[in-house]
Amino acid sequence: MSVPRPGRGAIAPAVLVVLALGAALVTGLRSADRAATEPTAATGGLVQHSTLACPDAPVARGTRASAALGLAPAARGLTVPDGGAVTVGPVTSDGRPMDVPRGSLRPLTPADGPAADATGGSAAGLFGYRVDAGRTTLGVTTCPAPRAQWWFTGAGAGLDHSSSLLLANLDPGPAVLDIAVLGPDGPVDTVATEGITLAPHSVRAVPLADIAPQTDDLAVSVRTSRGRVVASVDDGYAAKASAGRGQEWLAGTDLPSRTLRLDGISGTADTSTLLVANPSDLEAVVRARVAGKSGTFTPEGLDAITVAPGAIKAVDLSKMLPAHEPVALRLRSRVPVVASVRTVESGRFDDHAYATPVAPLAGPAAAPLVPGADASVQLTAGAVASTATLTAYDAKGGRVDSTTLDVAATATATWSPRKGGAYVVVEPTKGRVHGAVTYTGDGVAAVPLMALPFRVERPTVRPGIR
Repeated sequence: MSVPRPGRGAIAPAVLVVLALGAALVTGLRSADRAATEPTAATGGLVQHSTLACPDAPVARGTRASAALGLAPAARGLTVPDGGAVTVGPVTSDGRPMDVPRGSLRPLTPADGPAADATGGSAAGLFGYRVDAGRTTLGVTTCPAPRAQWWFTGAGAGLDHSSSLLLANLDPGPAVLDIAVLGPDGPVDTVATEGITLAPHSVRAVPLADIAPQTDDLAVSVRTSRGRVVASVDDGYAAKASAGRGQEWLAGTDLPSRTLRLDGISGTADTSTLLVANPSDLEAVVRARVAGKSGTFTPEGLDAITVAPGAIKAVDLSKMLPAHEPVALRLRSRVPVVASVRTVESGRFDDHAYATPVAPLAGPAAAPLVPGADASVQLTAGAVASTATLTAYDAKGGRVDSTTLDVAATATATWSPRKGGAYVVVEPTKGRVHGAVTYTGDGVAAVPLMALPFRVERPTVRPGIR
């Protein structure tokens, strides 16, 4: 039986329809690519309320701790009204008013406490940080806002690597949360880590050795079923038994992702270890690429990384990363993962730092400049060449140094501000960038750039493909 063939008159309209659909699809994809690589315009109204808390942990022997609260200058093209109020105090008590003029950075004393609440114009651009410095160790962390989910990758509960999870409830209602732990062999059986109730305006420290003992590398999640919390991880790590133990704050991310960007890998580390955790029920196959000064590449010898369900895996990158070159890492996986890179300087300091997940900046972001430490701002561009303005301010809001940094597509560029600054503000002006700041002083540290609250983000609706 022969199948009838359509004539040429029938083929032509069909081809035109296919071509038209193809053109529409390509146009839609190109538009989506442009949207993904261009800065997101600020939407919504001004932020009217900001809340944050620095980790309230005891200071280790031989270490001095300091904290500060800042109000960054208004973002480019944005008018922020005067007025508003800032209150500071311990999480466990009512706050007291603090005068924080626009652009200034004010130290927080122990009496002030680690929590801050701002309203009105004083809520726009609020940020804070804590620094712990010893003779050969340095820890730096920004002070985050409360949220419902947290993930930390690279914590420990062993003899040479031990961490404490710090939880704070800033809200007037109780928070109910679960803590889950992943180890090299899969999910760790823990005791009394589900349905934990954290009373209003209270803090709790959870040494990981109490819930997951004798495990050197862990991923930890905190998820609330009611309320919100601020979570931090105080991490102590010794590269070997004879080495001193360094201290660092491990920054958290909110959710696992199929694409992760890890920033804050310095070029002076003696060892670099990638830690990837797979919270899913499926095996994760993770591919890593390095963003250096000339662009993105896959290091020789770095094959796809396979991570079993519910497990964490360590990969030594020490001989794969370019020497004396700050880089970022991009991970891609078919199932959502969490990750970090632990770098160790064992020569001068016996100290360590973490490169943790960061998001592309949709607006200005800030980070502290630590007295006595050399700071390097590292920015990595997305798919197109990008530009950002970087400005260092003193504690009174005066400009100390500034530059315009051009970053080639998928590459990493750095800038070191001159001494005398108290904090740095990064504002993308073209394309998309993400980044972190690394420090070398009493020890080494790294901290992601902290997005500054200026506008309430609202969803952007774009036409779909018809």
